[in-house]
Parts: sequence; structure tokens; C-alpha cells
Amino acid sequence: MLEFNEDNGSYEWWITTHPEQFVLDAEHTLDPDDMALHRVTCREVSGPPPAGGSWLGDRVKICGTRRELEQRYPTARPCVRCLR
Repeated sequence: MLEFNEDNGSYEWWITTHPEQFVLDAEHTLDPDDMALHRVTCREVSGPPPAGGSWLGDRVKICGTRRELEQRYPTARPCVRCLR
């Protein structure tokens, strides 16, 4: 697993080169009530950055396989767009 919390360029490189992986999107505090699991290809965590130009900002992205992320963060809710 990799964690991205400041380097937006490295995060963008990783999601581009690992399209089969998953991303856990959370606050920096890793509040269990604010964690969402996404496919790398989900527009919530990839593609053009949101307004402000950064995917990270006050968020952290933890990247890896679905199994790794679900085992380490079992309270993460699946994204309603990409993991129905």
C-alpha cells in the first residue's frame, strides 16, 4: 500500500500507472466515518483534479489492492458510483 498526502504529482502518476488498483479516500485524521473505497478509475479520485487543482489538499489517498485496503480499513464504505 502507498499513502499520498502531499505530493499530488506522485499520486497522479500512480493512478495512471495502476488502473487495476483501488484508492481509499479519507481525511488526514483517518476518521472511520469518512473513508470511501474507490476503483482507481472512479472520477471521484482520478481524472482532472477538482477545483483548486489538487486531489490531496485536506485529504489523504491510500492506494493498493482492494483486499489490502478492506483488511486494513474495514469501516471504509464502498463508493456508490464505482463499487455497487
